[in-house]
Amino acid sequence: MNSYYGSRQPFVGRKTTAVQRFRYVFLGIAAILAAIVAAFEQYGTLTTTQADYALLIFVLGLFPAFVGVTSHREIKLMPLMPLHGFFYALTFGLPTFSAKTEWRSNSASLDDALMLTLGGLFVLYLGYYFSRPLFAKIKPIEFLSGVPDSIQRRSAWILLVLYLLFILAPVIMKIPSVGQLTAPLGYVSTGLLLTLSLDGRLSRQQFIVFTCVLVFILLDRTLTGSLAHTGAYLIFFGIILWQKRHVLPKKLIAATVIFIFIFNPVKFKYREYTWWSPQGSEISYTDKISLFYEATIDTYTGGSFFDYVSSDPGTVNRLAHIATFAYVINLTPRVVPYWMGGSYETLWTSFIPRILWPGKPVGTIGNIFGKRYYLLNQQDSSTSFNLPWLIEFYANFGIMGVFLGMFGVGLLFRFLVQKFSVDPSRRIEYVLGISIIFSLWYAESNFSLMAGGILLTYFSFVILLKLLPALSRKRTF
Repeated sequence: MNSYYGSRQPFVGRKTTAVQRFRYVFLGIAAILAAIVAAFEQYGTLTTTQADYALLIFVLGLFPAFVGVTSHREIKLMPLMPLHGFFYALTFGLPTFSAKTEWRSNSASLDDALMLTLGGLFVLYLGYYFSRPLFAKIKPIEFLSGVPDSIQRRSAWILLVLYLLFILAPVIMKIPSVGQLTAPLGYVSTGLLLTLSLDGRLSRQQFIVFTCVLVFILLDRTLTGSLAHTGAYLIFFGIILWQKRHVLPKKLIAATVIFIFIFNPVKFKYREYTWWSPQGSEISYTDKISLFYEATIDTYTGGSFFDYVSSDPGTVNRLAHIATFAYVINLTPRVVPYWMGGSYETLWTSFIPRILWPGKPVGTIGNIFGKRYYLLNQQDSSTSFNLPWLIEFYANFGIMGVFLGMFGVGLLFRFLVQKFSVDPSRRIEYVLGISIIFSLWYAESNFSLMAGGILLTYFSFVILLKLLPALSRKRTF
């Protein structure tokens, strides 16, 4: 007989009271005011109109979060739009006030960028909230029923072993159509084990093993030199905790912010040791850990941590997509003609598995965009420059592209949350739903790259998750 970790009383979730929800709203407003006060260091270099627009973008970006914690209907759905709104507050609103933001354009282009961002957010929310009746009758995904806890555990562990095999043997990811399944495989396996743990369905031994493996995964993702992977996992777990417990995971949010805040400057030094080193691909795990430690020490040597962070422009400019938007507006179409849909060419082929079409075009839009707008050296064929959706809409079709594109994203997000917001009691479909679409909130890469593989990934995992319980029926873990 299994002894379950936390089985004294499996957690079934608590209803958030109106007082709790409004407390979140109050804390959110306090956070807005604190952030604005902290960021107003460049207020003197902005016009009053620009400052007002940037503040409106920041506040509008948090509007879906306000709706999400005060509406009984929205609180049950995956918080895709609240996170997406936060993306615009963080990358198009707040950086406008920072003295560290590097502007490549004139004041008039910044005016246009801020106004178009406001207009884009308005039609985004219009498409999302006013289409709710249109998609209200859509039933969430459901392809498994009556799967015992023992088989769910076994399936989750099998998926986790597969994921570990993928990251420990990167050559596997070079197999056509397999590489794009790696990230969702990690989310599905760890997410399913997390939900089982929260429901008290893991033994103490399994919980300890899962915790150790999770620490290894987060360390491995950090040692890739990209904090985005680690941050994505922390946000993914935060979504599960929020929907399972209906309590804001404040500690996890604080840990995520502190982690990115501290180590974003470090990653550039670490990349010098690994990415741009001739021996980069041959460095062992222990050596990578040592190099990351050295990079941290080197980054903050010669002054206090707060002195370095206060003078470091890297973090702000990594987030300042408003600066890129103003730059693109300044050049389009005066210097660079409208792309006229050119950045979406690979979207139409993304539904075809590469294993069936080995010669399928490779998406290199980030590199093409960077060279098209003189942000990258013309001989550079490997670097990718981030192309957020809002900027991509404008680069292709101008103002009309912004309004139609953002309205379309609103419709798409409403459809996705209605289809993939599954009751947490249906663990497998619930975790798969989050795994498939949650990363769309941070829309800093071109649309084809981020959204093109959703359908193929979904059907691949439906087949896999149907096969695993069938193969495990006669055995328990």
